Amino acid sequence: VCHSELHLSTLFQPVSGRIQVKVLAAQNLPPSASPLSQVFFVKAEMHQLGHVAIEKKTRALRPSGGQCRWEETFHFQLASLEHACSMSLRLYSRSSVRRKQCLGQVQLGFDSPLPEAVDQWKDTMAHPEKEVTAWHRLSPP
Repeated sequence: VCHSELHLSTLFQPVSGRIQVKVLAAQNLPPSASPLSQVFFVKAEMHQLGHVAIEKKTRALRPSGGQCRWEETFHFQLASLEHACSMSLRLYSRSSVRRKQCLGQVQLGFDSPLPEAVDQWKDTMAHPEKEVTAWHRLSPP
């Protein structure tokens, strides 16, 4: 079970029809099981109209004290303001030898299984131009 958490900020910009997502940090990252260096990155996907509309990825970072700080901002253009969209953010680890491994994910949207993720999304959509920030425990991929 992964106990890692992602620190995320969301902002709805209705005038431009965009959702802004900031991947701020990750904490409680698992230690490397081998002496090889390990890096972490986050892959963000926006889902709208039943498929992945846009995919973006943070740069890969080495952890320091079980944490990574990205402070990376992504803008996702909505296909339509009438159709609901959701975001999935997955945390990956990669060692110099092993392939990437998904440690877990956060689903943001009205259909998220996590009540705090639904709350963040509702707050974001109900208050345009307000930046909503929260820590989220990862759920299994």
